[in-house]
Amino acid sequence: MAARSIWTGTITVGLLTIPVKLYSAVRPKGIAFNQLDVETKSRIRYQKVSESTGEIVPTEHIVKGYDLGDENWVVITDDDLAPLAPAKSKEIGVDAFVAADDIPAVMYDAGYIVGPGKAAAKPYALLARALADTERIGIGKFVMRQKEYLCAVRSDGARLTLSTLVFPDEVVDPAEDEDLEVVRAGVDISDRELAMAHTLVEALSDPFEPANFADTYRASVMELIEAKAEGRTLAVESPPASGQVVDLAAALEASVEAAKASRSRHPTARPASAKRATAAKAAKPRKSA
Repeated sequence: MAARSIWTGTITVGLLTIPVKLYSAVRPKGIAFNQLDVETKSRIRYQKVSESTGEIVPTEHIVKGYDLGDENWVVITDDDLAPLAPAKSKEIGVDAFVAADDIPAVMYDAGYIVGPGKAAAKPYALLARALADTERIGIGKFVMRQKEYLCAVRSDGARLTLSTLVFPDEVVDPAEDEDLEVVRAGVDISDRELAMAHTLVEALSDPFEPANFADTYRASVMELIEAKAEGRTLAVESPPASGQVVDLAAALEASVEAAKASRSRHPTARPASAKRATAAKAAKPRKSA
């Protein structure tokens, strides 16, 4: 079945206007559970009740409120918000082109596929080629579902994709993390430890192959559900116990040796998750005699 577009409009760069369509680039595959009454197996439903009276509040009596502190509420109505809503627009206005490295990774949010609109194949291909050739990403804004988004338009040479970005004031400042103070103050790392760390990274380096990664937890939960539905008991192996690394250099060396041994046994690329598991086991500290 053909994918349905979730937004139609144009990408505007200066006087260049390109009709486009947005398609969801991701289909989340989480497992949803419902809460049940263990006795009757009936669904548990939630009701909106007043905190002060405990009585159910009708929908028409519920309003939005912003807490200024100490339960000092400011009531906001839909009529209050209406004039402030972003103007409906069918335009992705690209304001600047930047290098990919200029965008912090933490700013990336949801991803979309950008398809060409009617009779837009040539200008679409032109922008895709230009972005790829110049190794630039277009930055702009657009409105979707009554919300304004900051976005990044990128190209692989033939196809455009769009990623929504969080706004800069939504990114958490690393300076707020007190645990990083030790790192900022300086950590004594020996040449041997750094060399072993470099070797470990090289030993586990491979081209990124998305197919090598899977949601093993989701697969295990589905296997559990199927087993219980069939009246079977699923045998689950206990995860290996983890221990605190007491000798960093020794742990790095053991990890490197495990990676090299794995490569010699399996010359072809292995999933990175399996490599990490092997290295983690090797890095566990030995029990003292």
